[in-house]
Amino acid sequence: MDGNGVLFLFIAGTLLLSLFAFFLVIYLQVQKRKQNRFRIEKEKLEQEVLRTGLEVKEQAINTMSRELHDNIGSRLNAVMRFMHVINAAEDSETVKSLTKESQDILDDVIKDARNLSHVLNSDYVLNHGLVEAVKKEASFIGKTTDIDINVLVEGDYYNFNAGHELIVFRMVQESISNTIKYAKATMLRISMHYQADTFLLMITDDGIGFDVNSVSNGIGLVNMKNRADMLKADLQIVSEPGKGTALTLTLNTKQ
Repeated sequence: MDGNGVLFLFIAGTLLLSLFAFFLVIYLQVQKRKQNRFRIEKEKLEQEVLRTGLEVKEQAINTMSRELHDNIGSRLNAVMRFMHVINAAEDSETVKSLTKESQDILDDVIKDARNLSHVLNSDYVLNHGLVEAVKKEASFIGKTTDIDINVLVEGDYYNFNAGHELIVFRMVQESISNTIKYAKATMLRISMHYQADTFLLMITDDGIGFDVNSVSNGIGLVNMKNRADMLKADLQIVSEPGKGTALTLTLNTKQ
Protein backbone atom coordinates (compact mmCIF):
# COMPACT_ATOMS: atom_id res chain seq x y z
CA MET A 1 0.00 0.00 0.00
CA ASP A 2 1.49 3.36 -1.05
CA GLY A 3 1.50 6.56 0.95
CA ASN A 4 -1.73 7.85 -0.62
CA GLY A 5 -3.62 4.72 0.48
CA VAL A 6 -2.38 5.02 4.03
CA LEU A 7 -3.33 8.70 4.07
CA PHE A 8 -6.82 7.87 2.76
CA LEU A 9 -7.36 5.24 5.42
CA PHE A 10 -6.14 7.62 8.09
CA ILE A 11 -8.49 10.39 6.95
CA ALA A 12 -11.43 7.98 6.62
CA GLY A 13 -10.76 6.53 10.07
CA THR A 14 -10.51 9.99 11.55
CA LEU A 15 -13.80 11.03 9.95
CA LEU A 16 -15.56 7.90 11.16
CA LEU A 17 -14.19 8.39 14.67
CA SER A 18 -15.27 12.04 14.61
CA LEU A 19 -18.75 11.09 13.45
CA PHE A 20 -18.97 8.46 16.17
CA ALA A 21 -17.85 10.98 18.79
CA PHE A 22 -20.33 13.55 17.43
CA PHE A 23 -23.30 11.18 17.57
CA LEU A 24 -22.19 9.93 20.99
CA VAL A 25 -22.19 13.49 22.32
CA ILE A 26 -25.64 14.11 20.79
CA TYR A 27 -26.96 10.88 22.29
CA LEU A 28 -25.61 11.73 25.73
CA GLN A 29 -27.11 15.22 25.53
CA VAL A 30 -30.52 13.81 24.55
CA GLN A 31 -30.37 11.30 27.40
CA LYS A 32 -29.39 14.04 29.82
CA ARG A 33 -32.32 16.18 28.68
CA LYS A 34 -34.66 13.21 29.13
CA GLN A 35 -33.30 12.58 32.61
CA ASN A 36 -33.66 16.26 33.53
CA ARG A 37 -37.20 16.35 32.15
CA PHE A 38 -38.08 13.18 34.06
CA ARG A 39 -36.55 14.62 37.25
CA ILE A 40 -38.50 17.88 36.86
CA GLU A 41 -41.75 16.02 36.18
CA LYS A 42 -41.13 13.79 39.20
CA GLU A 43 -40.45 16.80 41.43
CA LYS A 44 -43.60 18.54 40.17
CA LEU A 45 -45.65 15.40 40.83
CA GLU A 46 -44.22 15.10 44.36
CA GLN A 47 -45.08 18.75 45.04
CA GLU A 48 -48.58 18.21 43.67
CA VAL A 49 -49.06 15.16 45.91
CA LEU A 50 -48.01 17.22 48.95
CA ARG A 51 -50.30 20.11 47.98
CA THR A 52 -53.17 17.71 47.29
CA GLY A 53 -52.66 16.06 50.67
CA LEU A 54 -53.06 19.43 52.37
CA GLU A 55 -56.22 20.14 50.36
CA VAL A 56 -57.66 16.73 51.26
CA LYS A 57 -56.99 17.44 54.93
CA GLU A 58 -58.67 20.86 54.63
CA GLN A 59 -61.69 19.26 52.96
CA ALA A 60 -61.82 16.68 55.75
CA ILE A 61 -61.93 19.48 58.33
CA ASN A 62 -64.79 21.14 56.44
CA THR A 63 -66.61 17.80 56.32
CA MET A 64 -66.11 17.33 60.05
CA SER A 65 -67.45 20.81 60.76
CA ARG A 66 -70.55 20.17 58.66
CA GLU A 67 -71.09 16.76 60.22
CA LEU A 68 -70.70 18.07 63.78
CA HIS A 69 -73.13 20.91 63.17
CA ASP A 70 -75.77 19.23 61.00
CA ASN A 71 -75.75 15.68 62.27
CA ILE A 72 -74.02 14.95 65.54
CA GLY A 73 -74.92 18.30 67.10
CA SER A 74 -78.62 18.01 66.29
CA ARG A 75 -78.82 14.46 67.66
CA LEU A 76 -77.06 15.40 70.88
CA ASN A 77 -79.55 18.24 71.26
CA ALA A 78 -82.34 15.69 70.86
CA VAL A 79 -80.83 13.57 73.63
CA MET A 80 -80.62 16.65 75.84
CA ARG A 81 -84.33 17.34 75.26
CA PHE A 82 -85.13 13.73 76.11
CA MET A 83 -83.18 14.08 79.36
CA HIS A 84 -85.28 17.10 80.39
CA VAL A 85 -88.48 15.17 79.67
CA ILE A 86 -87.20 12.13 81.56
CA ASN A 87 -86.34 14.25 84.60
CA ALA A 88 -89.85 15.69 84.68
CA ALA A 89 -91.71 12.52 83.67
CA GLU A 90 -93.76 10.54 86.17
CA ASP A 91 -94.77 7.82 83.72
CA SER A 92 -92.27 4.94 83.86
CA GLU A 93 -93.12 3.85 80.32
CA THR A 94 -92.25 7.30 79.00
CA VAL A 95 -88.95 7.24 80.89
CA LYS A 96 -88.15 3.76 79.58
CA SER A 97 -89.03 4.66 76.00
CA LEU A 98 -87.05 7.92 75.93
CA THR A 99 -84.08 6.28 77.66
CA LYS A 100 -83.98 3.57 75.01
CA GLU A 101 -84.27 6.13 72.21
CA SER A 102 -81.49 8.22 73.77
CA GLN A 103 -79.24 5.15 73.92
CA ASP A 104 -79.88 4.40 70.26
CA ILE A 105 -79.06 7.98 69.28
CA LEU A 106 -75.85 7.94 71.32
CA ASP A 107 -74.83 4.65 69.68
CA ASP A 108 -75.22 6.30 66.28
CA VAL A 109 -73.29 9.37 67.42
CA ILE A 110 -70.40 7.17 68.60
CA LYS A 111 -70.33 5.38 65.24
CA ASP A 112 -70.32 8.68 63.34
CA ALA A 113 -67.58 10.07 65.59
CA ARG A 114 -65.50 6.98 64.81
CA ASN A 115 -66.10 7.50 61.10
CA LEU A 116 -65.08 11.13 61.45
CA SER A 117 -61.77 10.07 62.95
CA HIS A 118 -61.17 8.02 59.79
CA VAL A 119 -61.96 10.96 57.53
CA LEU A 120 -59.65 13.26 59.50
CA ASN A 121 -56.77 10.84 59.07
CA SER A 122 -54.69 12.56 56.38
CA ASP A 123 -53.36 9.16 55.27
CA TYR A 124 -56.82 7.60 54.88
CA VAL A 125 -56.56 7.40 51.10
CA LEU A 126 -53.03 6.00 51.28
CA ASN A 127 -53.94 3.43 53.94
CA HIS A 128 -57.37 2.32 52.72
CA GLY A 129 -57.22 2.97 48.98
CA LEU A 130 -59.16 5.12 46.56
CA VAL A 131 -62.41 3.13 46.51
CA GLU A 132 -62.87 3.10 50.29
CA ALA A 133 -62.01 6.81 50.53
CA VAL A 134 -64.52 7.74 47.80
CA LYS A 135 -67.23 5.64 49.44
CA LYS A 136 -66.55 7.30 52.79
CA GLU A 137 -66.71 10.74 51.21
CA ALA A 138 -69.96 9.87 49.42
CA SER A 139 -71.46 8.62 52.68
CA PHE A 140 -70.89 11.93 54.41
CA ILE A 141 -72.16 13.92 51.44
CA GLY A 142 -75.31 11.80 51.40
CA LYS A 143 -75.92 12.55 55.07
CA THR A 144 -75.35 16.28 54.91
CA THR A 145 -77.09 17.16 51.62
CA ASP A 146 -80.28 16.26 49.78
CA ILE A 147 -78.31 14.74 46.89
CA ASP A 148 -78.82 11.05 46.14
CA ILE A 149 -75.20 9.94 45.72
CA ASN A 150 -74.14 6.48 44.58
CA VAL A 151 -70.73 4.86 44.03
CA LEU A 152 -70.26 2.02 41.53
CA VAL A 153 -67.05 -0.02 41.22
CA GLU A 154 -66.44 -2.39 38.31
CA GLY A 155 -63.49 -4.71 37.83
CA ASP A 156 -60.97 -5.93 40.38
CA TYR A 157 -59.67 -3.07 42.51
CA TYR A 158 -55.90 -2.56 42.68
CA ASN A 159 -53.62 0.20 43.96
CA PHE A 160 -52.13 1.80 40.86
CA ASN A 161 -50.02 4.45 42.62
CA ALA A 162 -50.53 5.95 46.07
CA GLY A 163 -49.72 9.50 45.00
CA HIS A 164 -51.85 9.20 41.87
CA GLU A 165 -54.77 7.82 43.89
CA LEU A 166 -54.56 10.82 46.22
CA ILE A 167 -54.72 13.23 43.27
CA VAL A 168 -57.66 11.35 41.73
CA PHE A 169 -59.45 11.43 45.09
CA ARG A 170 -58.99 15.20 45.28
CA MET A 171 -60.44 15.52 41.78
CA VAL A 172 -63.47 13.54 42.97
CA GLN A 173 -63.81 15.92 45.92
CA GLU A 174 -63.58 18.95 43.62
CA SER A 175 -66.23 17.54 41.31
CA ILE A 176 -68.56 16.78 44.23
CA SER A 177 -67.99 20.27 45.64
CA ASN A 178 -68.84 21.87 42.28
CA THR A 179 -72.02 19.78 42.08
CA ILE A 180 -73.11 20.87 45.56
CA LYS A 181 -72.33 24.55 44.98
CA TYR A 182 -73.57 25.12 41.45
CA ALA A 183 -75.41 22.19 39.88
CA LYS A 184 -78.65 22.15 41.90
CA ALA A 185 -78.56 18.40 41.32
CA THR A 186 -80.67 15.75 43.00
CA MET A 187 -78.58 12.81 41.79
CA LEU A 188 -74.83 12.19 41.61
CA ARG A 189 -73.22 9.00 40.31
CA ILE A 190 -69.55 8.08 40.70
CA SER A 191 -68.30 5.10 38.67
CA MET A 192 -64.82 3.62 38.90
CA HIS A 193 -63.80 1.00 36.34
CA TYR A 194 -60.63 -1.04 36.86
CA GLN A 195 -59.11 -2.68 33.81
CA ALA A 196 -55.74 -4.39 33.34
CA ASP A 197 -53.83 -1.21 32.56
CA THR A 198 -56.49 1.50 32.61
CA PHE A 199 -58.50 3.25 35.32
CA LEU A 200 -61.69 4.99 34.24
CA LEU A 201 -63.51 7.47 36.48
CA MET A 202 -66.95 8.79 35.54
CA ILE A 203 -68.92 11.36 37.56
CA THR A 204 -72.37 12.40 36.37
CA ASP A 205 -75.13 14.54 37.81
CA ASP A 206 -78.64 15.63 36.78
CA GLY A 207 -78.07 19.28 37.59
CA ILE A 208 -78.63 22.44 35.59
CA GLY A 209 -75.41 22.01 33.63
CA PHE A 210 -73.30 24.82 32.17
CA ASP A 211 -71.56 26.02 29.03
CA VAL A 212 -68.15 24.36 29.24
CA ASN A 213 -66.57 26.91 26.87
CA SER A 214 -67.75 29.90 28.88
CA VAL A 215 -66.25 28.65 32.16
CA SER A 216 -63.26 26.75 30.77
CA ASN A 217 -60.93 29.05 32.68
CA GLY A 218 -62.70 28.64 36.01
CA ILE A 219 -60.39 27.79 38.89
CA GLY A 220 -62.06 24.47 39.64
CA LEU A 221 -61.88 23.20 36.05
CA VAL A 222 -58.33 24.50 35.59
CA ASN A 223 -57.21 22.68 38.74
CA MET A 224 -58.72 19.42 37.53
CA LYS A 225 -57.22 19.79 34.05
CA ASN A 226 -53.79 20.56 35.52
CA ARG A 227 -54.01 17.51 37.74
CA ALA A 228 -55.05 15.34 34.81
CA ASP A 229 -52.04 16.63 32.86
CA MET A 230 -49.83 15.87 35.86
CA LEU A 231 -51.11 12.27 35.78
CA LYS A 232 -50.77 12.16 31.98
CA ALA A 233 -54.45 11.26 31.95
CA ASP A 234 -57.24 12.26 29.61
CA LEU A 235 -59.98 14.42 31.14
CA GLN A 236 -63.25 15.08 29.35
CA ILE A 237 -66.01 17.32 30.77
CA VAL A 238 -69.29 17.35 28.90
CA SER A 239 -72.14 19.65 29.92
CA GLU A 240 -74.91 21.76 28.51
CA PRO A 241 -77.34 24.12 30.23
CA GLY A 242 -80.25 22.05 31.48
CA LYS A 243 -78.63 18.70 30.70
CA GLY A 244 -76.41 17.96 33.67
CA THR A 245 -72.67 17.33 33.68
CA ALA A 246 -70.49 14.30 32.93
CA LEU A 247 -66.81 14.09 33.83
CA THR A 248 -64.62 11.27 32.50
CA LEU A 249 -61.01 10.64 33.52
CA THR A 250 -58.98 7.95 31.75
CA LEU A 251 -55.66 7.04 33.34
CA ASN A 252 -53.03 4.60 32.12
CA THR A 253 -52.03 2.83 35.34
CA LYS A 254 -48.92 1.17 33.84
CA GLN A 255 -47.06 4.34 32.89
